[in-house]
Amino acid sequence: MRIITVATARRDSDFPCSFTLDEIAEINQNTSIALATIREWMNSSVPINRLPVDVLSLIPTYLSSQNDRFSATFVCRHWRRTFLQYATLWSHLCLSKGEVYVKTLLERAKGSPLSILVGCMVPVGVIRLLPPYTKQIADLEFTNNHWVDIQRFSDLDSDSFPLLRTLNINVVRRITADNHEVMTPPSYPLFSGAVDLKEFRLHSDVSSFLSRFIFPNLTSFELSVAPVEGFYGSQLLDFLEATPMMQVVDVKILTNLLLEGVPRERVIVLQHVESLCLTASDGGPGYKLATHISCPSVKDTSITYMGQGGPHENPPFETFPASDSLNAIIRQCTGSPIEEVRLEIMTDSDDFVVCSLTFRSADTTAITFRFQVDEGDETPETFSCDVFYKACGAILDLPLLASIKHLHIYGLLNIDMGSTARIAHKFGGLLRSLGPLEELTIYRCDMRPYFLYYPEIVGYPPVRVLTLFDPWNTLVEDVGRGLVELAKAQYELGVPFERVVIRSYDPLADVDVENRLRLWVGAVTCTSVFE
Repeated sequence: MRIITVATARRDSDFPCSFTLDEIAEINQNTSIALATIREWMNSSVPINRLPVDVLSLIPTYLSSQNDRFSATFVCRHWRRTFLQYATLWSHLCLSKGEVYVKTLLERAKGSPLSILVGCMVPVGVIRLLPPYTKQIADLEFTNNHWVDIQRFSDLDSDSFPLLRTLNINVVRRITADNHEVMTPPSYPLFSGAVDLKEFRLHSDVSSFLSRFIFPNLTSFELSVAPVEGFYGSQLLDFLEATPMMQVVDVKILTNLLLEGVPRERVIVLQHVESLCLTASDGGPGYKLATHISCPSVKDTSITYMGQGGPHENPPFETFPASDSLNAIIRQCTGSPIEEVRLEIMTDSDDFVVCSLTFRSADTTAITFRFQVDEGDETPETFSCDVFYKACGAILDLPLLASIKHLHIYGLLNIDMGSTARIAHKFGGLLRSLGPLEELTIYRCDMRPYFLYYPEIVGYPPVRVLTLFDPWNTLVEDVGRGLVELAKAQYELGVPFERVVIRSYDPLADVDVENRLRLWVGAVTCTSVFE
């Protein structure tokens, strides 16, 4: 055995000391351990490391990325040991980051529920790691994948995924190198073991294959589809019928909606749905599809027509629901008579006219129809008048108009002179169809069609409170004069306004309008919007 002689100096004398290589290695190891122990003991006295372990382990949850969490494990031994024991920190996996990364996190996550992100490029080796862990997957998201990728993942364990609660799928077209589209339909069914799935989101610009999914305990469903070949409404109806526990439904169909094979009398009843949103770029069929869905417990319903560009000489007929569709939808989504109607018209900077027509029942159930159409080559004023005219007609198609107590008109500004008479006739016809109103609000509107130029056309029913919010006209002084004349006419007819409220950004030109109104109105309030 090789002997090494080590000379050590002392104050009094020198003496030789001999150690073997093994003994030196042991001394070195023991010294290193002792130093590490001392450093760790000193580090533990730092104030932040005197926090309870369950508090310290929360620090990485506030870090912005998984890379930052990895970095946090190298701060010190105490942090590393604490963070590695906190399994849920490592339960979010992005599979596209590679085999080593995924394997490391799977080991650290232990038995925690897993949240997995499946990107468009996932190595085969990563997929092979997953079968033993499918029973731990709670959240699963596919981003920009093809149907063949989703099928492959579903087939990892066809009878598993018992813990899966959230499934997000974003499907894109599969294009080959020679610019040909490849469509490989998935087999039936997908993720059949996810019997307790609660939230399902499916976004696709190809065929949605909605029939491949059956989730009997689903409570939230979001669908957005835009396949070139169109979308068959029967797929959606079949899917909804198989999910009786649904509470939230949000569907957007931005392609031709096909209703072939859907019997006129078929109605799917969703007893537990509280929120229903349906958006379609194909107005007529979109409203027809809504008539096949009944939600007796719904609180908020939104039916949106979203025009897909292109100028129109007039708003297309399908922009507004036909009377049979309108009444069927309202009947199926309200449990009591309609008491409030709100009509809003806005023109945005992108040359779109957005109109919303909201009906609210006595039990606070709200149904909103939204129409978004490109005004094309027409002026915003002309196009908005056309929208307003047709929207008033939609209200007139309602049965039992006498139950309406609150009517609110919003945002019809700058009406061209050629349209004022037409608007007055339509609005007057609507008012004559209504019974007594608790409240009539005219918000930021050109006042001419309402009471300035056509008092003989626009006849008001009894109105308890008339509210004008920022009334507008090119000749501001006409607003006050016309309002006084209207109040006087109502008084002489024996149906005076009980109260008139004027809220304006700028004071009316006629400063005496408030005093003159008091001759014909029980109470008058004139205030600034800023008050």
